[in-house]
Amino acid sequence: MKVKFIIGFLLLSCLTRAQNIYPNSLTSENFLDSQMIKKYQKKIDTNRITIELNRVEGIASFYSKSLEGTWTSTGEHYHNNRYTAACNLFKLNTLVRVTNLKNGHSLLVRINDRMHPAMLRKGRVIDLSYVAAHKMGLRANGIVKVSVEALGHSKTNPKNL
Repeated sequence: MKVKFIIGFLLLSCLTRAQNIYPNSLTSENFLDSQMIKKYQKKIDTNRITIELNRVEGIASFYSKSLEGTWTSTGEHYHNNRYTAACNLFKLNTLVRVTNLKNGHSLLVRINDRMHPAMLRKGRVIDLSYVAAHKMGLRANGIVKVSVEALGHSKTNPKNL
């Protein structure tokens, strides 16, 4: 009897944890990077980060201007004036729509880099390029609550007019 109870409890706790990470699972293609999510699962602050299939909510920050010209995870140079971002939750070269939940502004960026894993502990889900952050309205403290939705894959950066 005790063994059945323990097994039942373990199964229920596993299902609850999976539901916290993937509450909605209806989509045709998954752009989330499941290997990265699994790798950093213990570092994800589930109080500030919500992960659904192809959609993530959390805090956005932006790259330092001093990183201009450094290498990204896709093997290209980072540029402050391009609509790119770093994210550990989506696959590289995923085109995402980032929406500022305070003012409603949204724009498209391409994921071309990875963030430091410790950022997930702070509730951060995406680091925007300087031009993208400026267009989103990140100014005073450099962070804002956002929704990030995957739209597809692209090897080219979007143009936000």
